[in-house]
Amino acid sequence: MNRSAPVCKLGHVELSTPDIEASLEFFRDLVGLDVVAKQEDAVYLRAWGEVDHHSLILRHGPTGVNHFGLRASGPEQLELITADLRANGTAVEEVGAGVELGQGTAIRFVSPQGHPWEVYWEMEKGRQDSRLINQRGKAYLRGSSPMHLDHVNIACVDVAAGEAFLHDRLGFLRREYVQPTEGPVIASWMSVTSQVHDIAIALDPPPSLQDGRLHHISYIHQDRADVLRAAEIMKDAGVQMDLAPGKHGISQAFFCYVKDPGSGHRVELFAGGYHIFDTDWEPVRWDEHNITTGMVWFGPDFVPGAGGPMDATTPCALVAEPVA
Repeated sequence: MNRSAPVCKLGHVELSTPDIEASLEFFRDLVGLDVVAKQEDAVYLRAWGEVDHHSLILRHGPTGVNHFGLRASGPEQLELITADLRANGTAVEEVGAGVELGQGTAIRFVSPQGHPWEVYWEMEKGRQDSRLINQRGKAYLRGSSPMHLDHVNIACVDVAAGEAFLHDRLGFLRREYVQPTEGPVIASWMSVTSQVHDIAIALDPPPSLQDGRLHHISYIHQDRADVLRAAEIMKDAGVQMDLAPGKHGISQAFFCYVKDPGSGHRVELFAGGYHIFDTDWEPVRWDEHNITTGMVWFGPDFVPGAGGPMDATTPCALVAEPVA
């Protein structure tokens, strides 16, 4: 955990979807998130283990990502982040309280790698639905029923520059990474919490090879049985499954990757992973000699860039384009 980081966690994601009803059915009925609020063109959702008002916003529009929401470590940190970004050449938009339901004032900006970010401090706590007073939502009401939003996996062309931006401007630390013996860093798993990653950033695979791309968002479940149940639910509903089930060596996550039918955005439903509590943690390096183990410890074969369904990424910018 980076206690000195200007942000303390990944709080939420706002996805743009051309078919909001299909996306809502997917996230509410199959994944199992709770609807907490609706607007004319947007729906706010949360998982049962989350404290905040929401972790996902679905907004009607072309497939894209409106922003990835990060919570500042305190009100003064929000001001410091704003000043630091501007001093280092990043344009910052100030957002008033209430523009996003449940949220106070915030800033929004686009990284040099084309990813849209939002940083806020004030966020309403979610409604208390559970009789268990240290838990906001009711578990296992429907779908695979994840506990909380875990991480996002983004893609760009220059991973080293993207990693440096996340570290220098926002305080994320490298936990694991992929770097061939001869070549630059092509993927990095980073966090500000004790999790092995809150954000992963990787080279956008061919044929895309673009900045400002999303590989997946991820919700974590209580155990592997939940992920296997998720696979059953998704298969029976006819949802596209890109890779499932198996365990990554990197992050040690037990995974199932599926596509939101409304937007084409990929969602990882997973369990496991590990936490880092030591301040002298040495980032784990993977290279061409062990990357196959890193990608899949056991389960279906997956080699990035080999042309499989996991290579497809979706745009962050709201540009109408075909999504595989």
